[in-house]
Amino acid sequence: MPSPFPGMDPYLEDCAFWSGFHATYMVHLRGLLTKALPAGYYADVEQHVWLQDDDFDVREPFGYPDAYVAGHSNHGGGVVVAAEKQVSVSTEVTLAKIPRKSQQKFVKIVDQPGNRVITVIELLSPSNKHSGPDREQYIVKRNQYLASGTHFVEIDLLRDGDRMPMGRPRPASADYYAIVVRANLFPKASVWAFTVRDAMPILPIPLKLKDGDITLELRDGLDRAYEDGGYQNRIDYQSPPAIHLRRPDQAWADEFLNVKRPK
Repeated sequence: MPSPFPGMDPYLEDCAFWSGFHATYMVHLRGLLTKALPAGYYADVEQHVWLQDDDFDVREPFGYPDAYVAGHSNHGGGVVVAAEKQVSVSTEVTLAKIPRKSQQKFVKIVDQPGNRVITVIELLSPSNKHSGPDREQYIVKRNQYLASGTHFVEIDLLRDGDRMPMGRPRPASADYYAIVVRANLFPKASVWAFTVRDAMPILPIPLKLKDGDITLELRDGLDRAYEDGGYQNRIDYQSPPAIHLRRPDQAWADEFLNVKRPK
């Protein structure tokens, strides 16, 4: 059973569902690309992996605690006196934090004879859209793609958080975005802006110039991931989504889902 929404399902943005949806969605996008790619290319799922810590790793040498008082002998009388027990003295320290491993799946299209990455497709995660090390790491990687002569596709299916830079003029206000950057036309790019009420776009995915584009249906991948994840049995459509919709959109969604809620 597909999602009841005509485009992106806003209930999937819930952190309880997003991680699993993200992983499954990227696998299905890879499958759709594989079916559409001409000979000489393949699509694969990879993941960025990085460690995050607070750069605290100062380790001072430990001192020697007063653990015991050595026994001594009374040589005059030939009697051994037992050591007097004392409470050990401790020193408080702060251990270095264990670095947190972050990872994010992406899809790459590779030129099989040369094994060269031609196109990268990224689906944003919540950590990419909120200030912090994960966003900073992603923006560094994003800039590397744009500077490397690789076609770049970025899909944002999250309403919450800060948008990625998308140039000038500013794209129309919307809930979701997709951007396609052709390496041969950079810094020009194409942006699709769509709302929770709209159908998801069909994106052109650029290959090498001589091979043109293939197309990628974002909704097709969503339907497959939705079914695989069993979300029709896990999502409570009788309650509002975790990331609240604007009031007019919530009224539309209630009517669309035939849900009646108290005012």
